[in-house]
Amino acid sequence: MPPAERVRKAVEYGAQIHPQYREEFENGISVAWHRVPSNLGCFGVWSDAARAEHYRNLCAIDGRILLAGEHASELPGWQEGAVLSALDAITRLHQRVVAA
Repeated sequence: MPPAERVRKAVEYGAQIHPQYREEFENGISVAWHRVPSNLGCFGVWSDAARAEHYRNLCAIDGRILLAGEHASELPGWQEGAVLSALDAITRLHQRVVAA
C-alpha cells in the first residue's frame, strides 16, 4: 500500500478499538522499513540457532550497558515484547543494585 493508504488503514483499525480515534487523529506517517536501505526491516528476527547462541549474551548486563526492547525479548516485533524486556531489565538491574 502507498504510505497515505497505510495511515488511513491504521486510523480505520484504531477506530475499531477506540471509537474517538478518527476525531482525535491529526496526522501520521508510515515507513516501509523493509525498503529503507541498510535497515533490513523493523524488528529483530531470530533463528533458533542464533537465539540459542547469542540471546543470553544480548540480554546480559555489561558494565553500565543494559539493552531492552522487542529485539531483546521472546516476542520480537511487538510492543508487548518491548515492555516485557524492559520489565525484565529493570528487575535484573534492581537485583544487582540491591545485592551490591
